[in-house]
Amino acid sequence: MEGRILARAAEALERGERAVLVTLVAVEGPAPRNPGARMLVFADGRTEGTVGGGTLEAGAVGRARELLGTGRTLLETLDLTDRGLKCGGGKATLFYEDLFPEAELVVLGAGHVGRALARLAHEVGAFPVRVYDGREGCGGEIVPGVEVVSIPGYRELPTFGERTYVAICTDSHAADLEVARTVLRQEPPPAYVGMLGSRRKSAEIREKLLSEGIPPERVEAIRCPVGLPLGGRSPGLVALSILAEVVAFHHGRLPADRRGEGP
Repeated sequence: MEGRILARAAEALERGERAVLVTLVAVEGPAPRNPGARMLVFADGRTEGTVGGGTLEAGAVGRARELLGTGRTLLETLDLTDRGLKCGGGKATLFYEDLFPEAELVVLGAGHVGRALARLAHEVGAFPVRVYDGREGCGGEIVPGVEVVSIPGYRELPTFGERTYVAICTDSHAADLEVARTVLRQEPPPAYVGMLGSRRKSAEIREKLLSEGIPPERVEAIRCPVGLPLGGRSPGLVALSILAEVVAFHHGRLPADRRGEGP
């Protein structure tokens, strides 16, 4: 049973599904289950496994749902008598772990900047990196562990999820618009979307997306021109400016005046 719960937890992380893993780590005196019992609590209230049932478990479910999406852990010791369980004054210690999916960087476009960005992010260990390109026969390895996946015309992009940071670096204005349209319509949308381009291009694409019914708050959140104003125009330096911005966003260090509109 407990091994199955751990396997389900791994599956939830793989899918990007929010869940909290609750583990009974210690008991003192009589208790309904032994240490090692586990339960998964999902955002919609579903549970799998059990840590003892009754008011103990109901309280654990409530606490777990409070932790969902926070990325936090919690260790809590409960008096089972106080919980209405006639266990002779026993105590149970529960460990809660919010299964927050790991953030990743998705690069759309394997041109000079896209390749430099993927290589840099991988080499410094910033995030796991995925790279997609819309041109035929554009696949291949950038560095060991990072390959370009060819998706002709970007017509069948996967769903990325809310812990994904997307950098749009395609080879054309039309492709940028197509990719932005697809990405911003995903549910939920990525946490961060940045796009190469000028302020004029940014205005044109935003206007087009709004006219197509993309929610204004999603359109306004696009970072275009993308990247912190570090200076330099070479592909490597542009890639550095983009990665610096994504890292700052990830750690909550992006200045308020640099959210949404670009440098």
